[in-house]
Order: sequence, then structure tokens, then C-alpha cells
Amino acid sequence: MKAGAGLKPGLWLLALYTVPEIDVLKEADPIGRWLIMGRAAVLVMTAVSAVLGGLFAQLSGVFEPVRFLAATCGLLLAHFASNLANDYFDFSRGKDTPDSPRVRYGPHPLAHQGASPAALLKVTALALGGAALAGLYLTFVAGPGVLVFAGLGLLILLGYTGGPLPLKYIGLGELAVLIVWGPLMVGGTYYGQAGFVPAWVLFGSLPYALGVTTVLLGKHLDKVEFDRARNVRTLPVLLGPAGARRLTQAAIVLMYLTAVGVAVWQGLPGMLAVLLNLGGAWKTLRFLDEPRPPDRPLWYVGGTFLHNRRFGLLLVGGLVAEVLVRLALGR
Repeated sequence: MKAGAGLKPGLWLLALYTVPEIDVLKEADPIGRWLIMGRAAVLVMTAVSAVLGGLFAQLSGVFEPVRFLAATCGLLLAHFASNLANDYFDFSRGKDTPDSPRVRYGPHPLAHQGASPAALLKVTALALGGAALAGLYLTFVAGPGVLVFAGLGLLILLGYTGGPLPLKYIGLGELAVLIVWGPLMVGGTYYGQAGFVPAWVLFGSLPYALGVTTVLLGKHLDKVEFDRARNVRTLPVLLGPAGARRLTQAAIVLMYLTAVGVAVWQGLPGMLAVLLNLGGAWKTLRFLDEPRPPDRPLWYVGGTFLHNRRFGLLLVGGLVAEVLVRLALGR
């Protein structure tokens, strides 16, 4: 069956849940193809950050549903555009070669001829345009501070693999992800509703942002030899595999410590739901002590991704439960 011969909603759901096999790209309808090429499965992490911003706003009494939806849509479009742009820049710079892990183990829009460079840039621009419209609306209703969050996010988006000195190539990619998925996304979503953002919200964004950062560290650990050979100086390249595994373990511990700290500081018991995942955290910490098997190219990223997904679900679920309890009690 040729791509576009019929809509395949089942494939859309598959693309949202996991990274499909390379051959699936050829069988996909246009919507599924762009979801796959835009790595829709990892957009869930952006959705969680946006939802956290909405839940923090609800718990503070400043929740605005229309503004929340605008912020969430804007962030998802920006992340989608970032994924496409990163593939474009890495492919153009000769980093995403046929022997690269990115090309060998997942659908790549250019390397696997899912789209032409012109089409890729066009869709990237359209997604960025949609994100910009959401940002302009929020600037109009919430204030010019939205431009600060959006501007910093755009700089990091374009600078991650683009520009004269890409952040990913100089050991700053992991820090960039921590900032974006924490203070910028969570804090920006809150600001878009309230017109201000308290310090505790920025600190409250860190538990999940640390989790997203561990996923990136796991990804870079899996391809440390490949990156080192091409002078892509990610943190695992700079620290070495052993040092990077220790850093990832430290970040996992901090996920729970910061969650408990904010829960106690702000009286948010819902955040303590993440403690139900302590057993999974311990398994992930021990898992990071093991060397990657030669026949498992996506080893560390798989473990950190699953751990972060459980952590995020518990964090959101706990806060949703707290919101419902407060509403039931009339608080």
C-alpha cells in the first residue's frame, strides 16, 4: 500500500506511543508519516510539562483553560518543529550518516526519504508559525513576559544543533533540555495564565525536567563512541561513559529529592505520589551500573525513558488527585 492510500488512525496512535520501525514510514499515510518523522512519541514529555504548568496554576487559583490550551498547543508545535530542525541540521552537517544510530534505529525524514529538504523546512516553518501565533495571543492576554519565555525557547531550539556553535556539540545540550522542559515550559505555561510566575513554580518544574534530561543522557550514552568519533562533545563524551552514568544516577536521585522538597515547601502532597516509583528508580539506578550489551544499541535511553514516563504519570496523577480533592472540599 502506498503512503496516503488511506488514513490509518492506528498508526497515529503507534507514532504517539513509540518510535515505529523504519519500514513503517513507507506504509504511513501523510498524517502518520509526519507524526513519525517529527518523533511524536517524545512530544508526550512536552505535554507533561505543559500539564504541570496548568495544574500548578489550578492549585494556585489562577487556571485559565483557553490560555492553557494555547500554551500547550504552542509548546507541542515548537517541540515538533525542533525535532524536524534538529534532523535537518544534523543531516546537513553530515552527522546523521547511514551508520549513525539515529539513522540505523529510527525513521529519519531525510535519510530515509520520508520528505524532501524543502518539504521538511516548509513543515518546520508552519509549525513554528503556529507556535508563534499561540505566543502572540498569550502575549496579548498575559503580558510581554511571554516573549521572554518564547524568545529563550526559540534561541535554544535553533541553537541546539543549528548556528555556528551548536549547544549539543559543546556539552550544553543536556543543560538546555533541563532549562527548556523545566522553567521555560512549566513556568511559561503558568505565566501565560497568570501573567506572573512565582519562584516555587520554577523549582517545582525541576523534578520532571531532570527526568527528561536523564532520557537525553541515556540517548547520548548509547551513542558515545559514535559522537566522540565525530567530535560531537555531548556530556557523556566529555565525562566518559562511567562519569555520565554517575551523573544520570545523580539526576534520578534529585528527581525525587526535589519533588519531596517542593511538596513540603508548598504543601502539595500530590507530588509525593512519585514515591510510589521508588522501586522502579532503584532498578534504573542499578541498570545504569551495567555496561551496554553490544547487541542493544538503544539500551540506556530505553531504561531512562520508561522510568521518566512512570515518574511523569505519577506526578501528574498525584496532582490531579489533589485538585479533585480540593474541589470536592470546596477549597
